Amino acid sequence: MEITEFLEFSIGQSRSHHSVHYLAFAHLEQVLSNTDIESQSVDESTVVVEIYLDKSR
Repeated sequence: MEITEFLEFSIGQSRSHHSVHYLAFAHLEQVLSNTDIESQSVDESTVVVEIYLDKSR
């Protein structure tokens, strides 16, 4: 599979949730993330990356 084919399959939105447990400190950290991959024309040479982290939980 070539990278262009991989990216075509990746178009859309996905959500991710992960947590880290620090047992020694009795601390829990949770992170939610949303990923949006949009199609752009082949002529464009710009890559746009937007990252939003929600640590409110």
